[in-house]
Amino acid sequence: MNSSQREHVAAGWYRLGATCVVLDDQGRVLIQLRRSPVRWELPGGLVDPGEALYEAAARETEEETGVTVQVSGLAGVYQHPSHGILAAVFVAAPVGGAPRPSAEASEVRWAGIDTARTLLSPLYRPRLEDALRASGTAPLRVHEGQDIIGALPATVPSRDRV
Repeated sequence: MNSSQREHVAAGWYRLGATCVVLDDQGRVLIQLRRSPVRWELPGGLVDPGEALYEAAARETEEETGVTVQVSGLAGVYQHPSHGILAAVFVAAPVGGAPRPSAEASEVRWAGIDTARTLLSPLYRPRLEDALRASGTAPLRVHEGQDIIGALPATVPSRDRV
């Protein structure tokens, strides 16, 4: 943890994170081998000021993996108190691009669900499992005062993802 992260934790502040569980039409999940720390993860990162959570999830996925996604729903929210992180995990589908290494990921690939379960860091396995088990997704609304400026509706999956 760097000094800025320690200051946020000490002050009781949280940084917002956004992650995608990207599933293709073959039932595979997009995973990446992070450069630091070296571990297999789902794509995602921190939310920029003024950015909607689901927009950050899509942006981070494209930046880190080369795959453009359409976010379809919110699968869960994960709190990491000791690191001051509150992360939203979204379900998404690929709509363009192709897996490629990036500054943050030395390897990016589509993996079968069982392979992903084996390779993913223990931090990310529950996020994958929760997304696969979800019978639907929760709604997410972005608003300024009373005005809704963005939204993801609750959804019911069209196929069994497990």
